[in-house]
Amino acid sequence: MIKRLLREVYMLRRGEQRALVLVSFLLILSVGIRLLVQLIPEREPAGMEEFKKEAQALFASIALADSLQKERSDSIKQIRRSSSFTSVSYPSPNSIKKPVQPININRADSVQLLPLPGIGPVFASRIVKYRELLGGYVRLDQLSEVYGLPVETLDLIRDKIFIDPIDIRKILLDSASFRELLRHPYLDLDDVKALVAYRDFKQDISNLSELKENHIIDDTTLSRIGPYLDMKCEKNLK
Repeated sequence: MIKRLLREVYMLRRGEQRALVLVSFLLILSVGIRLLVQLIPEREPAGMEEFKKEAQALFASIALADSLQKERSDSIKQIRRSSSFTSVSYPSPNSIKKPVQPININRADSVQLLPLPGIGPVFASRIVKYRELLGGYVRLDQLSEVYGLPVETLDLIRDKIFIDPIDIRKILLDSASFRELLRHPYLDLDDVKALVAYRDFKQDISNLSELKENHIIDDTTLSRIGPYLDMKCEKNLK
């Protein structure tokens, strides 16, 4: 059989013979390389063993850190759930209400009025401004004339305020100017004209009854403006 095979090979052309020899050589070389690879023991690159150890140590550290973090988180949750501590809240200095002393509304400024119940910055400012127009409050009920101030608020603060009559600023009727009289909220233009005309005619107004008897101003207006009028002449005050 081998002789027959050699005979057939010999009968091939020279080019074909060379190709067949080359193919056979490559097959034999391939088989030899495979056998050589199987016979040579596997070898790892230098330092591979140390790298594996370091990697294992790193992974172990990461796992340990995750475990500790989870334990810490679980402990905190447990403490929050089962804690027997009670929180103690201490009142702030601003929240401690001090007893409010009665306030003289004829001397207090708007800031001093703020501790009163129901009195904010707006009402405090209005109370002071209206007081300046009047020349001072002579009755607590006059606060009801402050624009927008509820009657309920006046009832709340009534026992927390007081009036000192000495603080009333009076108008010298014999010498007050037309503008000074008209500035007072209890006198309208007709009232001021009548007062000035009567004063110029009479020259000296002795008392309020004189104004009432001569019908200079009506009784209601007279009762309201009376506490603010001073019948004494400037010359008598010197």
